[in-house]
Amino acid sequence: MSAQPEHGRGDMPLPEIRTVDDLRSALSRYGFPGDRERFEEELAAAIGASPTNDFEGAAAVVRAYRHRILIRNSSDIMAALEEARAEGGRE
Repeated sequence: MSAQPEHGRGDMPLPEIRTVDDLRSALSRYGFPGDRERFEEELAAAIGASPTNDFEGAAAVVRAYRHRILIRNSSDIMAALEEARAEGGRE
């Protein structure tokens, strides 16, 4: 039997994330602690700093947080992160 990652979630079925509202729901349910709040702050800042005809900054925030959902829900990636974190403490 292999060791389970510390987070203990394993791969979870992911919801479809087609809209910003879908992403908000996914962050609340599947994200890292604090992701939803940071997402809202970063999205608001990106929108506020965007020219009215270019929302690429806001789109980049959405893509980054969507990717965090994929990372959080991959047991392979989470195990690799845990391993890297454990190795980082060794000198």
